Amino acid sequence: MTDHVDHEDQTDVTHTDVTHADVTPADVTPADVTQPDVLDAGEPRRPRSDGLLRWGAAALVLLLTGAAAAVAVTLPERADLPGLGTPNDGRYSFAPLVLPPLPSGKPRPDSVADRAHHFADLRGLLLPAPKGATSVVPAVSPAVSPTATATATATPTGSGTPTATPSATPPGTGTVWARCTDYAARDLHPATYTRLLTENACRSAARRSWTGPDGTRTELWLLGFGSGPEADTFYREMVSDDPLELPHLASTDLDLGPGVHLPEAKFRATEKTAGAKKNAVGRVAYLSQGDVLAAVVMTNPKGVPVQAFAQVTLLQGDLLR
Repeated sequence: MTDHVDHEDQTDVTHTDVTHADVTPADVTPADVTQPDVLDAGEPRRPRSDGLLRWGAAALVLLLTGAAAAVAVTLPERADLPGLGTPNDGRYSFAPLVLPPLPSGKPRPDSVADRAHHFADLRGLLLPAPKGATSVVPAVSPAVSPTATATATATPTGSGTPTATPSATPPGTGTVWARCTDYAARDLHPATYTRLLTENACRSAARRSWTGPDGTRTELWLLGFGSGPEADTFYREMVSDDPLELPHLASTDLDLGPGVHLPEAKFRATEKTAGAKKNAVGRVAYLSQGDVLAAVVMTNPKGVPVQAFAQVTLLQGDLLR
């Protein structure tokens, strides 16, 4: 057997002539021919109405089901829905905040180029008590009239008492005028803070206190100075004070939420904690805004909720801007 192939003996199949058998019409029956389903070119194609009706009915059912589900979710309270309960995280419920009126012709703090001066009544810039809270009226210093107004021109005196003209009753329950030295009296070193307040021209002070529905005691202080730089000088000392009711405060951070911050704020808390969440029993925030400083003091032997503290601090800061 040989592998050699004689190419001359191979049949050339490269070009093959295919001869078709002759088929006459008579040899083709109707069953042998498949008729294509072709419409007359002049007749337009019409949609199938039964398919459209079925799709339309399905879409309507889907729409009604979604609407019913939305109504069912929005009507009941979220806490009433199985698996969607939202227990109270400690935040309070406040009425809509309203800024106090400005003296005629005086701008808002954010209208001033350096945001340095507050012309509104200092008491009206204190955060009101939340719903369900019990207002605590602080004792009024005998040297200060509770009907004084901070909008009048005042000059610093040896006692830090503002010289102002009387006005209507104090805005907001639990709000009173105070002496600047009343704030200093809260500290373990009152003489030092009295001197600092006098040197930096503290002109007026106001405070408000309440006890929240959770038992947390809140005390707010506003201190008005002659200028922003004077307030800033005292602020640097204020953030390291030693309140009598809150010994052993330590600096701490406060998460106000994503993208939320206060321009000038310092936070401190007690080392002592309480409750299942180990919340500090005392928290203090110091805020600086132009010629006004604020102190937010919250205490609770069962622990101060972090969310409530952050909420009160943010709202008080908003009123000063």
